[in-house]
Amino acid sequence: MNRELKAEDFKSAVGNSGISPEEWEARVELAALYRLAALFGYDDLIWNHITMRVPGTDHQFLLNKFGLLYNEVTASNLIKVDEQGNVLHGPTDVNTAGFVIHSAIHLAHPDMKVVFHAHAPEGLAVTALKDGLDYLIQDTSMLYGDIGYHDWEGLSLTLEERDHLAKNIDGKSCLIMRNHGFLTVGETAGEAFMNMYYLIRACKVMIQAHSTGLELDKGPQEIWDLSRRQYNDFPPGKYEWPALLRLLDQKDPSYRQ
Repeated sequence: MNRELKAEDFKSAVGNSGISPEEWEARVELAALYRLAALFGYDDLIWNHITMRVPGTDHQFLLNKFGLLYNEVTASNLIKVDEQGNVLHGPTDVNTAGFVIHSAIHLAHPDMKVVFHAHAPEGLAVTALKDGLDYLIQDTSMLYGDIGYHDWEGLSLTLEERDHLAKNIDGKSCLIMRNHGFLTVGETAGEAFMNMYYLIRACKVMIQAHSTGLELDKGPQEIWDLSRRQYNDFPPGKYEWPALLRLLDQKDPSYRQ
């Protein structure tokens, strides 16, 4: 079940590490996000990364130790780094590409507290399509007009790419990184996860629909606009996240450690 953080849980988990209760709560949320990514197939062995801004800070964020599988990530083994990639807490095993991609977003867009990067195979083919994503099904309208594009610049290892990433996701919640993968953001872990969930499903359905070779009905423009407005009453993650945490707690609550 989904259980609230108790004082004894916090004391046992962090010991004398100096981690605040607010940071520990963020660590639990981020660890849950890693575990859900593994559960839904959005992981890629030890690759990719998800980060969260440390509460109460401007330029510190949490990310996974390089080399861990997503189902090995826990609240206590997350690493804390500053805007330069210097490790403030935890081992020095940091994925350089993870730092470049995520620092670009965190530094330029303080409201984007969680950044989720994935190479989800169900939708990866769409990153190689010249015209990008087609909006075809109702829940795709949740992201209608909210998806940006970022041209491939090779492995994300240079600080020069940061400006391009930050610019291309400005005003969007999702980014299709051409020939590469996906990136979603959110003010909460739940928002970032559900944005990824709907983005990947939209890509999967598009590939399935086009593979039939039959004529597609994309629906009228005014209905897409209407549906996008209607989804404002169901912000991503608000209702799903507590249920997803319950699912994790039923399967393996060790992410909380």
